[in-house]
Amino acid sequence: MTATTAMPQRVARLALLALALCTLAACSESFEERCRREAREFTLKQCPRRLDECTTLDSMVFTDSPCGFKYCYRASGQLDNDSVYADQESLDEFRDNLVQSIRADIGLRQCKDRGFTFTYIYSSASTGRLLMQHVITPDDYR
Repeated sequence: MTATTAMPQRVARLALLALALCTLAACSESFEERCRREAREFTLKQCPRRLDECTTLDSMVFTDSPCGFKYCYRASGQLDNDSVYADQESLDEFRDNLVQSIRADIGLRQCKDRGFTFTYIYSSASTGRLLMQHVITPDDYR
């Protein structure tokens, strides 16, 4: 398993675990308000969070349009290299792994039932430049 194929599984597990916290929040808030609050609290308490030697989760944000979550990552080391993102086959495999992780996660049932979109943004640790972005919509995970 290469770094680009193992990374989505670790990234998705961590991000999806945080989403599951939304279901544990107080009942007086709407589901979207709970998700927004939990995402903000997760970012304040847990980020930046080093996931592996090349990937750091900088933030998780609830977005209104499209309704869902945006995960912002910083790539460093061997993943902070344009050649990694030039291979379309690897990018497609990475995206497929993200979709499969979302499909398999029962903790995201309420989010998926509401048609949330999941956006994954990877930026360079050395330059801040966007390296890749994947937007996973209900059409992808259903």
